[in-house]
Amino acid sequence: MSLMQNTSEISKTEQQVYLITLIRKSPDLPMYIDNMIYESVQSGQKFMTKLVAAFSRAGYRDNKVDDDHYELTNGLDKISLSGKLEDVFKD
Repeated sequence: MSLMQNTSEISKTEQQVYLITLIRKSPDLPMYIDNMIYESVQSGQKFMTKLVAAFSRAGYRDNKVDDDHYELTNGLDKISLSGKLEDVFKD
């Protein structure tokens, strides 16, 4: 559980979202982190598939770990792309 979720002032809703996180590590650039949120697992995984295809066309080698996780590299940069269901909270 996140430290931000450890409070009595918030409560979990019935809604969940699919959070996609992209992390790029490069030897000569700062680490880059980006997030996107989708309403469903299916739409988020569809987006990840399209994004991996675009990186592959740009010369990255891809390794599909599972439907929710990809590892990509072009020899220098390493990209981790992952998705997971997250709860939605309200105050």
